[in-house]
Amino acid sequence: MLLLILFVFISCTDDDSDCSSKTCSDFTTQSEAQSLFDSDRSCYENLDADNDNIACENLSN
Repeated sequence: MLLLILFVFISCTDDDSDCSSKTCSDFTTQSEAQSLFDSDRSCYENLDADNDNIACENLSN
């Protein structure tokens, strides 16, 4: 039982860290960043600094 709880805890914390680890510098183009942002806007909200639903506007396509 303890092993199951540990596994669930590790799985949850891994997902959370993936969310917050992406920044605009991780992408080559704006469209790549936009695609990830659109997949889960609440998770990757840091990619949209001015909250206009356009991720990493400083990057070109």
